Amino acid sequence: MAQHIPISIIDINTNNNQVNQSEEEDIDNESIVQEVVDAVGKGGYRNIKNILLYLIPDFVKKGILNPRQPIVNLRISGDGRNVGRKVKHVIVTVAILDNKNTLHQPDHHHTIVLYPGREDYDSLSSVMAPFCHDLQDLKNQGLVINNIKWDFQLYFSSDWKFLAICLGFNGANSKNFCPWCTISKSQQGDLSKEWKISKDMDKIIEQTNYYKGHSRMPLFDMIPLNHWIPDELHVMLRITDRLWDLLIAELIEDGFFNDTARKIIIEEMSKVKVNFQFWQNKDSKSWNYTSLMGDDKLKVLQFFDLTKILSNRRAHMIRNL
Repeated sequence: MAQHIPISIIDINTNNNQVNQSEEEDIDNESIVQEVVDAVGKGGYRNIKNILLYLIPDFVKKGILNPRQPIVNLRISGDGRNVGRKVKHVIVTVAILDNKNTLHQPDHHHTIVLYPGREDYDSLSSVMAPFCHDLQDLKNQGLVINNIKWDFQLYFSSDWKFLAICLGFNGANSKNFCPWCTISKSQQGDLSKEWKISKDMDKIIEQTNYYKGHSRMPLFDMIPLNHWIPDELHVMLRITDRLWDLLIAELIEDGFFNDTARKIIIEEMSKVKVNFQFWQNKDSKSWNYTSLMGDDKLKVLQFFDLTKILSNRRAHMIRNL
């Protein structure tokens, strides 16, 4: 494998003080933590063409790819994670979307770039320069394998933060928050607006600040904007968090958030097999409650009986939402 897909080492400019100390570590194995700390300033890179030269013939044999329609759909993704409390690890991967049966298995998301450092534009642009050059070649020239020229459709998908960084764009809490349209934060409740993909990658390439909120050249400028897709899981988790917060806020605003209501909510949570508690902050006297994990969020969305705490009409409206 070292001969088929060798790993190159890239020097990067990074800072060891990279982790918000309030964040939980994703990896707490001390030997791994020390290994990553010692590697700060170095990044690992594997050539995507080498990976495709290795994978595509096998996918043809398995019938996943058709040489009579030599088009491959590639998904680029990335994310950061905390290694201990000392350093952040950033990984960039590629997956072949045509391999649908194994798409959700981690072994089929192939590491292209891995480095200890910040999840920010400067670090990513430095370490991913060879990768972006190879992607441009794949899009413009394709790749010849066994006398067949393969063309590539490129897609990018990640959580919102990583997507915005790679797009050279504002954060999600900015006035101009949308990577795809020009609607501002003050207009987001206006349902008369037509919410559609109205930006054009070619215009951003010609003039980086052509649209408000864009300040740097997109790292993956070879991928059209309608192929930049936010990760559905993170969107679902965030939306459900906001819906539940708004439900509690509505009970408080209407004066119904009392011991009886809290008891009913806890009992209903128990019925749908979700561990949930309220507790009061001693200093502020405000009420906190259990933060729900992914599976528990789905149970609440599907099975929580809103009529226990709201009128039938209001419960039906929120259930539809």
